[in-house]
Amino acid sequence: MTQQGQGSMDPAVLDDIIRRLLDYRNPKPGTKQVMLNESEIRQLCIVSREIFLQQPNLLELEAPIKICAADLDTKRS
Repeated sequence: MTQQGQGSMDPAVLDDIIRRLLDYRNPKPGTKQVMLNESEIRQLCIVSREIFLQQPNLLELEAPIKICAADLDTKRS
């Protein structure tokens, strides 16, 4: 199975996938699930992976920093 090329995807296909996913954000009663075929999911994963790999691994933040968490029972080390 050959793939189009790392990180390449037809922009029209990507826009269509995004539109379908966004249309389903607030589903109306009786609507069907978003249907993506295996090829679309694979292409979306490849493109997403390339985008994430281009992002920095660390964030440079200025002090002081407030950390808010919903789970207050979590132990911090």
